[in-house]
Amino acid sequence: MNHSEEISVCTSEDQSRYQEFLEILFQADKRRLAELMEARLGRKAELESQIEGCDRKIIKRKTPRSNKNYNLTQTAHLLKVHRQTIYYWIKKGWLKPKRDSRNYPVCTVLDIENLIRWRNSVKKEEEKSL
Repeated sequence: MNHSEEISVCTSEDQSRYQEFLEILFQADKRRLAELMEARLGRKAELESQIEGCDRKIIKRKTPRSNKNYNLTQTAHLLKVHRQTIYYWIKKGWLKPKRDSRNYPVCTVLDIENLIRWRNSVKKEEEKSL
């Protein structure tokens, strides 16, 4: 074997090692993505389980209310907005949440109903102006 044949053999070996490395890296990325998606679904299911079924009906149908308070993450999930949006509404004075024993902001079912009513009225105004 001369020197050029040795280089081509090394190159093909290196290339095969590189391909194996890329395949391993791809599989690891794929597994990590699956883990992240599973964790996201788990968090969503956890939020869903924290919100009582009867309260979902109350919010949608406006039947007699419970005394349950929702933290801002749960409120944002119910309203289908980001949690930072709730903080923005508080900062603007559009939402005045109550405080729990730890002084965290919480929203009652009535607060959530009022927010839904307010959002719907804003949407109607926007549609009329267009």
